[in-house]
Amino acid sequence: MALVIASCSHRGGDRTTTPNTEPPSARAETPPSTIEPEPREISTDRANAVDPGAGTMAREASQRVVEEGKGFLIAERPRDAASRFERATRIDPTNGFAYYYLGRARAEAGDHRSAIGVLEKAEALLGPYPEWRERAVSLAESLRGG
Repeated sequence: MALVIASCSHRGGDRTTTPNTEPPSARAETPPSTIEPEPREISTDRANAVDPGAGTMAREASQRVVEEGKGFLIAERPRDAASRFERATRIDPTNGFAYYYLGRARAEAGDHRSAIGVLEKAEALLGPYPEWRERAVSLAESLRGG
């Protein structure tokens, strides 16, 4: 049995080089699409409303949890749904959709007072989405008895 060992050496004079041990991804510049946008103010004025969380990683994670919660609403398990929506609001406190669905879940669970408060928060955050804002307002009004 023979063992072959190969040796590589540089015989070009006194030239020394240091190998780059960083992975290629660490050497590349950060693409502009991954830079977080500056925080923006939330406005309830429809003309000036912007969504500060739109397009962020936190919003994407929060929306995935909202989708889980919607499944529990469909399965008529509002308390389980509410726990998912609460988690979604902790991941992204600017996610008006999470607050809207949390209000719906609490209403379906019979906790109307809490649902109204959450829907008011949703209304404030959903300024950039007039149709969703109107849903929150309408549901809150129906829970108030009006």
